[in-house]
Amino acid sequence: MPEKPEKIAEIEEHIKDIQEISIAIDSWDDVFSDFDPSPIDRRILSEDFLSELKKRYRETQRGDFVITIYAPASLKDETTEKLVNKRLKQYFKFRHLSLQKEIATAVRRGTLFVLGGVASLSSLTMLTYFHMLDKLTLELIAIIFMPLGWFGIWEGFSRIIEPAPFAKLDEELFSKLSKASFKFKYAVSPEDASFAASARQESKQETKQESKREAKEDREAP
Repeated sequence: MPEKPEKIAEIEEHIKDIQEISIAIDSWDDVFSDFDPSPIDRRILSEDFLSELKKRYRETQRGDFVITIYAPASLKDETTEKLVNKRLKQYFKFRHLSLQKEIATAVRRGTLFVLGGVASLSSLTMLTYFHMLDKLTLELIAIIFMPLGWFGIWEGFSRIIEPAPFAKLDEELFSKLSKASFKFKYAVSPEDASFAASARQESKQETKQESKREAKEDREAP
């Protein structure tokens, strides 16, 4: 039975939303840290690999991701491929959950700031209204309680509305990556090898340019 036009249009729209990220490697050490001697299923990921994924994510954040890893034919091994795929998904899922906890902690701290600020201002108001202390003492207490109260309220709401902004961006990134599909393509022909080499060179150049740009921004920052 043929698909309904609405269903076909929905599938085509979903396909348009799928963004492919292509990364070329020379060995699995380009994906995992050189300093971690653990087996592949437990190794931590390379910072360069993560930086490249973040850079590509910033370029296009719309839709789901398919990450294609281009590698030399010598690395082709179904067992290793499954381990790498499993480890990547585990790592991204772990980072996603860790960042969710970090953001939740920031929100809780923001709530405590607000409650502390309200308590400070409320205490000052009650002391003033019921004349529990003499005027001089109240003015001295107000010097501390007034700015403390307003600071707690504004700082708390700031943390609740925008908790850990950098963590929020990374949380969105790792959420997408934890749901991404991973594909492996190997250079089995001169054309594939040429493409992989070109992709590696382009990736390295873009990474260098990105590093220089960030260094320049850091120098120009006040």
